[in-house]
Amino acid sequence: QLFAAMMMLSALRSVVNQNTPEAPELKQITTIEGVINEAQAEMRALLLHLRPTTLEGKSLKQGIIALLQELQTKIRIQIKWELADVHLSAASEDNLFRIVQELLSNTLRHAKAKTLEVYLKDLDTSVVLRVVDDGVGFDPATENTTGSYGLSNIKERAESLGGTAKVISFPDQGTSVEVRVPLSKEVSND
Repeated sequence: QLFAAMMMLSALRSVVNQNTPEAPELKQITTIEGVINEAQAEMRALLLHLRPTTLEGKSLKQGIIALLQELQTKIRIQIKWELADVHLSAASEDNLFRIVQELLSNTLRHAKAKTLEVYLKDLDTSVVLRVVDDGVGFDPATENTTGSYGLSNIKERAESLGGTAKVISFPDQGTSVEVRVPLSKEVSND
């Protein structure tokens, strides 16, 4: 329905533009298009959240790839990924999977990004997950919108695994989130 509304608006814009190119209604049409685009982004993010919250027997790498491929079917975005086949406890892998889900949801809702990069690697004593987008970014020091709720969830999840989450973002320069989870804790738990 949102797609159909957008198509009708597009047709209306063409007609108005053809008949009266300077019409004040064009500004209202642009505003309505923006509202519909936001609603579509929110809907896509919600659909992403409706996916299973666990890996359901998949490896972390397989689960992340499935999420990224699904994301590519929902929005036009260029995605690059380099994912090592890391092995952690099932609980830790599920938590990292949820973190990726949350980050992708934030990208869908807020970033207006054209490109997204996802890295997962094994570095000596830790596993590092990095998600980078070229979207609108924000100032982490003053961020008080719903986006910060998602970021606080991510930080809490990382801390529950004995790890850290570092967010680097600047307005109009995109966002980079790096999550580090120690392997030593994993080894002692297994």
